[in-house]
Parts: sequence; C-alpha cells; structure tokens
Amino acid sequence: MSFFKRIIAFFMSIIAFFAGLFSDGKKPVDPVPVPTNPTENSYYDYAYGADSREILDLVLPENAVGETGLILFIHGGAWIAGNKDQYRSALQSAATLGYAGAAINYRYLSDTVHMDKLMDDVTAALSKIKALAAERNIRLNKALLTGTSAGAHMSLLYAYRYAEVAPITPAAVVSYCGPTDLCNPTFIEQNALGDTAAMIGLLNQIAGISISVQEYTEQNGQYAAWLAALQSYSPLYQVSSACAPTVLGHGMQDTIVPYANATALDEALTAAAVQHDFVIFPNSGHGLDQDADAASQMYNLLIQYAQTYLK
Repeated sequence: MSFFKRIIAFFMSIIAFFAGLFSDGKKPVDPVPVPTNPTENSYYDYAYGADSREILDLVLPENAVGETGLILFIHGGAWIAGNKDQYRSALQSAATLGYAGAAINYRYLSDTVHMDKLMDDVTAALSKIKALAAERNIRLNKALLTGTSAGAHMSLLYAYRYAEVAPITPAAVVSYCGPTDLCNPTFIEQNALGDTAAMIGLLNQIAGISISVQEYTEQNGQYAAWLAALQSYSPLYQVSSACAPTVLGHGMQDTIVPYANATALDEALTAAAVQHDFVIFPNSGHGLDQDADAASQMYNLLIQYAQTYLK
C-alpha cells in the first residue's frame, strides 16, 4: 500500500474519536446527520470559493444578536484527506453554548496547491462566515481555531502567522496532536508510515519547492530554500509574545507526529510568555484514545478558553 493510501487509512480510522469532541470529552459519538429542514441559522456545504473542496458548515446560536465568538474546526488527514462532516455534532453543541460553530473543507495539497493556498482557504472561509453571520445581525470578531493533526497544524499556523489578515481575529487555538516543526528529522525520516521519499514528496507539496532524497540527505541543490519554506509554515518558528493563547494536547507514544514537536512548542511559548496549557496523553499515540482523563481535560480547557477569550 502506498504512503498516501496508508496515511489516509490511518486518519480515517481515528475520525470517530474526534467526532466526539463536544460530547463529554471522554468517548466518541457518531456524527449528527445534516438536518433535513435546517433552521435559518444553519448552513451546510456552503461554498466559500470556486473549488469543490471550498465549502463550509456553519451553525449560529439561535436568537443571538450582537457580538458572538466563533469556534472554527479544521479537519485532519495529512492535508490530503479528511472532511469537515466529522464535526457536525460539535457545531450544534457550540451553538448551544452560545457560540457560532463552523467547520471547513479546504483544498488538498497537490503539485499545484501548496500551504499558502490552504491558508488562503482559511481566510476566505472566515470572510464568508463573517458575512453570513452579519446577515443575521451577529458580529463575529473573535475566533477559537481548533483541529486534529493537520487541522491542528493549520489552526496553529493561521493563528500565529496570519492573524493580521484574518477577517475574524484568532483569539485562541486548541491543537490536538498537531505538527509544529515540519523540519524535524524524526518527523521526516522515522515516522510510523515509514517512507522518507514519500514524506519528502508531501513536504514538497507544502513548500511549493521540490527536492530529492539526495538533496535532502546532502543538503544541497534546493535544500536551503525548501527548508526556509517549511520553517515559514511551521508554527514553532512563528512564536512570539503576540501569539494567541494556546492549548496543546499530544500523545507521548505518537509515532506519526513526534511528541518532541509538542514539547518544543511548549518550551517556545513559555519562553515568549504566551498563555498556554500543555496536556500530556502518556499512554496514547496519534489517536489520543488511551487517556480518558487527558481527553476530558482537553475538552474542559477548550470550553474554558472559549469562555475566556471569545468575550
């Protein structure tokens, strides 16, 4: 089985866990189907761009007027798989708590779509979400971004690097096992999926610069430009005192995204005096499914950060 097929299969196998994010913080639940008669405050598969992947779901709190916070969910799947539909129940729960809840699909990485395009998709989606809410006399000025794995990476990167261009200001971010350092040699060479050449191919798509395994090994050719591009898309290298308050959750047994990615970001945020919480899942791998107490703590922190920073 190819690298890409293996990674897609892996991420599909853990979707159920994260679909339960807003259930009780401890166990997964099945996604809620799209209502056959959605209310005027619900939007499903709403286009925010010309590409078929550029669609979103949005649920606004009923009877809300004035300023309201947004919780934005960005799905995982190695930037080449996954779907927003896993968060449908979470959107309803967010609205029940008084927040707008949204989830987006974004263009998958390819030889012509690189990480800058995925960041453009987040901006475009936020702009459309803000406009839809304004039609209901709801002002969305602050957002908490959250996601799993690749979605967590995108949430962190957007909140740290793109806040100044964001139509809705990223006020907090919650990362579930997100890559923070795309240049980490363990992430590239020793991941459980076991194919350095294919991983470099994926990183080439992120960077928009292609190098060979030989160039990577010998650090010549386009390697310097490739490395600089990957650093520009790594949340770890974007840390400053201006970063949004952050929650990190990571499994110590993670062989997909090394645990060292999380500890490095924790240390950088501490050095920059950024408000953050680091939740360790000691028994869990990338699925974060072996530590119920840590999962509950993550859920509680997400709610706490929403209540604190989306005012």
